[in-house]
Amino acid sequence: MFVVNGRFLTQKITGIQRYAFEICNKLHEMGVDFFVARPKEINPDYKFSFRTVECGSLDTHLWEQISLPRYLKKIGNPLLISFSGCGPLNYDNQIITIHDVSHERFPQWFSKNYNRYYHFMIPRIGKKAHAVLTVSEFSKEEIVDSLKIDAEKIHVVHSNVPFHDVPSAEDIMKYKRPENIEKYILTVSSMDPRKNFIRLVEAFNRIEDKSIKLYIIGMQFKAFNTPDLQKLISENVVLPGYISDEELVKMYQNALFSIYPSLYEGFGLPPLESMTFGCPVIASDIPALREISGDAVLYANPLDIDDMTAKMNQMANDENLRETLKIKGLEQIKNYSWEKSAKQVLEIVKKYS
Repeated sequence: MFVVNGRFLTQKITGIQRYAFEICNKLHEMGVDFFVARPKEINPDYKFSFRTVECGSLDTHLWEQISLPRYLKKIGNPLLISFSGCGPLNYDNQIITIHDVSHERFPQWFSKNYNRYYHFMIPRIGKKAHAVLTVSEFSKEEIVDSLKIDAEKIHVVHSNVPFHDVPSAEDIMKYKRPENIEKYILTVSSMDPRKNFIRLVEAFNRIEDKSIKLYIIGMQFKAFNTPDLQKLISENVVLPGYISDEELVKMYQNALFSIYPSLYEGFGLPPLESMTFGCPVIASDIPALREISGDAVLYANPLDIDDMTAKMNQMANDENLRETLKIKGLEQIKNYSWEKSAKQVLEIVKKYS
């Protein structure tokens, strides 16, 4: 039996929280003996059947650093797994997950308080933990180089798309966009400076077909030094904020293509989400996205506005290219599954339980 750090259940569901949530779901389906220790108040958006135990009266970082370890020590110091980026400093029997080291590589992207906290905590917890999970070989190399954690204790456990009721590849290939739907490009991400939206909008504003719109789907967070994205809004640039999974699926299915212009990633989930629903992808030519997406996307230099514009024009004007990437994407996503990731986690847990 082991315990999962349930602080993620208090947070809005984005990439890191999905990773924790879906691995817990799959472990539960596999009949694994574990439970999730959590604060009192959790986000109602989560629907789950795995067992949770409420502990402590604190919340946020205080719950994770005080309430959680205090509770674990009372029940005999079981193995703790944190899937969402941190864990209690004053607890030895644990495995943590470090998704990337962007706060070390690019501290200017984050608020000062966020950067100070994780700069102090992550290396110390990572070095004392039994093992560290991460989401790509690129992130593993970055953790070794930046945090000086032993490579032998770092295990790559991939993320995956969060959608379960997805159409078959055959249905995706047969699907036709309704003729009365507007033409648009989709980008999905939190409003984080690393996502490179300023350059994206500048590049988009230069595209040839002025009837195409750009939808930027995502939320702003206090942790990030986010530019005032409201200034980017125009007739053809739309920021609807956070939308439901059902709405997002429809957006992917009917987009001309998606674009993910990020400057730095540990994994990069939106390109795989796009592929899942037959939406061709333009992605940044950066190491993690090359590793995860293979030859199933069209790459663009995220620092070169002219190149991004050229790739958007190419994708918009070439239906054969979009169809080719749709087919390649459906093959690429076969490399990832939550079951595979959960089984990897279970094998690591067995070493330390």
